[in-house]
Amino acid sequence: MNALATKIRKLREIHGYPQEYVAFQLGVSQAAYSKKETGRTELSLTVLQQVSSLYNISLTDLLSLTVPDLLVIAVRQQLS
Repeated sequence: MNALATKIRKLREIHGYPQEYVAFQLGVSQAAYSKKETGRTELSLTVLQQVSSLYNISLTDLLSLTVPDLLVIAVRQQLS
């Protein structure tokens, strides 16, 4: 699994969203979203922008931060 796929899976898990919810928000099927989350299909810039918006993080943070650093930001957002 690639790093971006891991990031979007972990963000979804931290927020407690099922794959179906995220897929609906992105306008794709659950099966299509599952393939993105497992790294079987590439994440387009549009999808990355939608994901960053859904989780209220910047696209720059999503792309550049390590998984642990990104998760710290997500957890802090959940607590505030």
